[in-house]
Amino acid sequence: MKLHAFQYFVTLAEELHFGRAAARLQITQPALSRQIHRLEAEMGVTLLYRTKRTVELTEAGTAFLVEVRKALQQLDAAVQLAQRIDRGEVGSLRIAFTPSSMHTVLPDILRNFRDRYPDVKLAMSEICTLDQVNGLRKETIDIGFLHPPLEASFLNLYPLQGERLLIALPEGHALARQHQLSLKSLAAEPFIVHPRHEGPVLYDQFLALCRKAGFEPNIVYRDSKHQTRVGLVAAGTGITYVPESLQKVGLSGVSYCSLVDDFLELQLAVAWRRQQVSPVIEEFLEVVEQVTHD
Repeated sequence: MKLHAFQYFVTLAEELHFGRAAARLQITQPALSRQIHRLEAEMGVTLLYRTKRTVELTEAGTAFLVEVRKALQQLDAAVQLAQRIDRGEVGSLRIAFTPSSMHTVLPDILRNFRDRYPDVKLAMSEICTLDQVNGLRKETIDIGFLHPPLEASFLNLYPLQGERLLIALPEGHALARQHQLSLKSLAAEPFIVHPRHEGPVLYDQFLALCRKAGFEPNIVYRDSKHQTRVGLVAAGTGITYVPESLQKVGLSGVSYCSLVDDFLELQLAVAWRRQQVSPVIEEFLEVVEQVTHD
């Protein structure tokens, strides 16, 4: 049985007239009659009573009409769903992000994407750059907001605007009253930094700048989360460097100062696998481009 035969039957059942049904279907009346006869023969059921003047549904035809309409509606829904998935309007997206991205551009991107594609399910996870790269490699995440540079030739990177790093000091610190500091003035301070394996480039840049300023930093604690490090600063454990956007969080007991010398910048990028780019990912990246270029 062919799909169009069911559609022909539904149209004829609605019109109960071969001429009008044929006109609606844009086929000839004999062609419609042959299709209905063939359908009845394949089913072994009489669906219609025919006379020279009237066409009526049999009891079997009436029951068949109800179920065929349901089946055609379900098929139409399946076609529409497939088309929406192909356009990236339906599906799921697993997004990983570093803490700083949530204080900068990511909320705007998510808001715009949800407004445009409310039927796409987003799974969010906060993880460091290194774990994001591993997750993208193992295909446990689809999109990463991470910090380059990194060695991962299997990824595409879309660079986003970076931000400068500030020095966070306890609020009562003697240097906290200054708006700008030299890195050399921090030589005797205990530093709280991120673990090297979670950002080796930034870590090595920090060490190189300290050595250029003439000292080896006294690192007393390592933690990957910016907010944890800032909390330790507020507790008087030491000082740290944080993205400028972290000031928006408004943690008490901490002062932020910029450095006179050229200091570090935290770069941000969107990462995704070069292979197997789905329509949902393509639509998300389009939103990223639009938001970041507005």
